[in-house]
Amino acid sequence: MQRYTEGQYTNWQKISLPKNFSLERTLTCGQTFRITEKGGTFIYVRGQSVIALRTEKDGLLFSVYGENISKEKLKEILGINDDIERINRELIKRVPQFAKVIDDTLGIRIMRQEPFETAISFIFSVQSAIPLIRRRLDALAKIAGKEIETPFGTFNLFPASSALKSLSKEEIKSLKLGFREKWFEEFTEKYDEKKMNVIAKLPFEEKEKALLKIKGVGIKVAHCIMLFSMNELSAFPVDVWIKRGMEKLFGIKGTTQKITKEGRNLFGPFAGYAQEYIYFYMRR
Repeated sequence: MQRYTEGQYTNWQKISLPKNFSLERTLTCGQTFRITEKGGTFIYVRGQSVIALRTEKDGLLFSVYGENISKEKLKEILGINDDIERINRELIKRVPQFAKVIDDTLGIRIMRQEPFETAISFIFSVQSAIPLIRRRLDALAKIAGKEIETPFGTFNLFPASSALKSLSKEEIKSLKLGFREKWFEEFTEKYDEKKMNVIAKLPFEEKEKALLKIKGVGIKVAHCIMLFSMNELSAFPVDVWIKRGMEKLFGIKGTTQKITKEGRNLFGPFAGYAQEYIYFYMRR
């Protein structure tokens, strides 16, 4: 077990925050799943790092255990550098009645995560609620990830692709993935980081087609991977909450494919932000 005590790896550091940034809303609006809250401090287990985060009046405090993450990298991860005022103005310009939704969901940012962990997370998410997704990911990390002890508790880091390739049938069965099991097994067996990096650099339509060739990756999961790990802010993942929201707010209904297309056409280059706002708004 790797052990880190507070300050041994990184002392608490501070990042200045723009107005209208909410750490809680950003971390808990369904973009990522391995989040724990303890006394106002959020613990975010990401890749080979455990990140402790808390907000104060004059900024964001963070401390990292495991693989180091710089201030600039953390700002990228949390979407802090996004010009949210411009993004919101553009959305309201395109859809004036969307202003109320934005007012009720201020603070959310699109996170930038790693494609490998994001893909597995959203393959696990198919027809599943957030608590179950998290339990599956935690179980996977416990089986194949390194254990790390921090002042906030002991956590298991996300496994490397090589560790997942060597999982036994019994270990995979223990995750209780149901019909998702065959997708997870094939994805980990065939995963190639270089190929995924090539996909990440493709134009939007080519990227979508490449991801849809992966078993278990339908249109919703493909758009989650693109939005949350490939910086495609015009992606528009559609789940049950988005279907309800698009019908209630705009009278748009139909198949996942239809609503995905309609959402991208309606909201344009920042459709992904609109999607997160609708998701948060409807779940409230």
